[in-house]
Amino acid sequence: MERNYLELSPPPFRRLDDRQLNRIHEASLHILSRVGVTVDCTQALELLDGAGADVSNPKRVLIPGAVVEKALETAPGTVVLHKRDGTPFVELSGNRCYFGGTPDQPDILDPRDGKRRPCTIADVAANARLIDALPNLTWSFTSEWAGYPQGLPAVLAGKISFMIQLENSEKPLGSSIANVENLKDQIEVCSLVAGGIEELRRRPFFFGSVEPITPLVHGRDALEKSLLIAGHGLPNVVYSMPMAGATAPATFAGTLAVMNAELLSHLTIIQLKREGAPMIYGAMPNIIDMKTTIYPYGSPELNLLVGAATEIAHHYGLPMLGTAGCTDAKVLGVQAGLEVMSQCVSSALFGANMVHDVGLMDHATMISPELMVLTDEIIGMTGVMLRRLEVDEESLALDLIGRVGPGGSYLAEDHTFDHYRSFWVPQILDRSMSAKPGRAGSVLHSEERLREKTLNILTNHTPKPLGEDMLSEMKKMEKSWFDRLGLDHVYPE
Repeated sequence: MERNYLELSPPPFRRLDDRQLNRIHEASLHILSRVGVTVDCTQALELLDGAGADVSNPKRVLIPGAVVEKALETAPGTVVLHKRDGTPFVELSGNRCYFGGTPDQPDILDPRDGKRRPCTIADVAANARLIDALPNLTWSFTSEWAGYPQGLPAVLAGKISFMIQLENSEKPLGSSIANVENLKDQIEVCSLVAGGIEELRRRPFFFGSVEPITPLVHGRDALEKSLLIAGHGLPNVVYSMPMAGATAPATFAGTLAVMNAELLSHLTIIQLKREGAPMIYGAMPNIIDMKTTIYPYGSPELNLLVGAATEIAHHYGLPMLGTAGCTDAKVLGVQAGLEVMSQCVSSALFGANMVHDVGLMDHATMISPELMVLTDEIIGMTGVMLRRLEVDEESLALDLIGRVGPGGSYLAEDHTFDHYRSFWVPQILDRSMSAKPGRAGSVLHSEERLREKTLNILTNHTPKPLGEDMLSEMKKMEKSWFDRLGLDHVYPE
């Protein structure tokens, strides 16, 4: 499998023991069999009915534990995502941890002048190239339902953003699709690039994403999309975002039980549609900030709860999607650095397989290219802390220690030359010797180095291109989307 990125695979770091994990599982089965979930989808209700669930009241569908347990048996524990050309790229299993960026949000913090402004199509293309270039971001994720970039009808904006990302990065690409019709269009485009739907299924570079409505509601759009994705055998992230004290109990165990019940019931429906359909267990449980009622991306409770959710997913042997590299801060500074660093270390220690939202700021309303670059550096630092320490004859170097002896120097030794390249070297953080102000040779501060690196990638990185014939066919598909709405096939400035 081709790898040009840092793979983090830490030893287990646990907050829940087996007894606690089993109690949360039992509590979730109790919720599903006694409390029920709302299922707003005829096909899903038919599948559940055929499996023995009580669907007499669609607002309180009761699912027996045995049905859930069977679904857990058939769900695959490993998902391999590929590059756009079909090359295997990342394996989601065990504690392997990979981070992903987001190119589009309503606003962008422009690295050129440090000011906030609406995110445009040109920004999406540039940010996709940025993710393609950064070695520690291994996949990309577009929030297609939110109706941006600016200047396009909401029904088109996400699909155009997705198409632009597909053109400007060869890394795996996921999408939280607006509706089932848009999903069909995206699968059609990806099938074209892959060489057919079966090739896309065998070597997926695309993954879908849907979200239950907490507490305990599976909406029609989410289920219709999940059933379509499962029918094709494509990977699908299903993620829950309960807020303790608002949409879930204020106690963390209760929040995890509700979250888990949502994900297990959705998994059950997917497996009833197609046994073995790959689902990635996604979870972003958090608290509500009682002063502002926001979902605080920078809260330490988010780190703890996502870590606990990761342990639940791994308890089932399922790949896990969490979050890190994001902040509630409005500007790059102390708050952003603290929140992002703590999230990245936490996600890596718990071993979340997919970690998304890198680069998001201000409660996920703004994207920062500079924050993506900074987080890439933080991920590199995190990887050093989680390295396996080799202890063997070469690494102990007893002969060398004996030869150099007390008071000697290792600087000119061949052993040093052979091994020093394993030392981590920062690209942004400043370790230079201080230069006096105003003198030639004065050094750049870390903030200046960050901006310089970001702008250099945005300006100069060229991803591996798609063929001209392929781009032409993709543009024809894109034009058909505009034609359906009676619009000219023109991007806004």
